[in-house]
Amino acid sequence: MIKNVGTNSIPVLKVDDADFGQNRTLYVKHDHDGRDLHIEYAEKSLNYLQRLWGREVVLETVLDGKRSLLCCNDRGFSVRALK
Repeated sequence: MIKNVGTNSIPVLKVDDADFGQNRTLYVKHDHDGRDLHIEYAEKSLNYLQRLWGREVVLETVLDGKRSLLCCNDRGFSVRALK
């Protein structure tokens, strides 16, 4: 129950690399604590962040027990599995 109140209900995201792939892609990692991100909120947040950053933004997280990469760029939003 404690994880659902106060700041424990807010996902922890950290910038890992501001020049990922040497093309200024912003690479963000989610500190997964056993709770998956809500995709709808993640998509909206990445869209806002991409508009602010001005370049592609990617977020590494865990969805349904699998490492995943959420990507947002000029072509839109996508999710793909990581190995």
